[in-house]
Amino acid sequence: MPNSPAPKRKGKPAKPAAPAAAVKAKAVPKAFQKAKEGRPSKYDPRFCQVVIDVGTLGGSMVAMAEACDVLRATLYDWADQHPEFSAALGRAKQAEQMFWENMGIKGIHADRFNAMVWKTSMQARFREDYTERKVQEVTGKDGGAIQTEVKTTIDATALAPEARAALRAALKAAKSDE
Repeated sequence: MPNSPAPKRKGKPAKPAAPAAAVKAKAVPKAFQKAKEGRPSKYDPRFCQVVIDVGTLGGSMVAMAEACDVLRATLYDWADQHPEFSAALGRAKQAEQMFWENMGIKGIHADRFNAMVWKTSMQARFREDYTERKVQEVTGKDGGAIQTEVKTTIDATALAPEARAALRAALKAAKSDE
């Protein structure tokens, strides 16, 4: 019979259903439960002084990362997570720039100095301070907006005489409507 109730089982009464979260936690073996992501951080507060020392010698972010035996992206992550490291990284970048600016000052007084190489290096390393920016603004009369005017011309010389007469009539009708 398709609509008959399921037969009752003999023995212990059925247990009430457990909450879904409890069932889920029990259903997934511990070996397959999600573990803490990633490995432990290699961060050490002593790296603050390491990056400052590297910056003082003119070392780049890559040199600082190598001195800490991590990737450059890790330095940015540490700066986000540790305020003291963020401050040290800022000091290191300042020290790096000072090192290279001093190299330029010494080079100006040297017998042989490739100013173009120094300039290009500074522009690449310290874009905010050494990149030339040209701003070109275009304005209209008296500093206002630029006014544009669209004129349409029709070359009627290639039209047949009947077409020219029709065009002339249409233009006269449009002009009288104004």
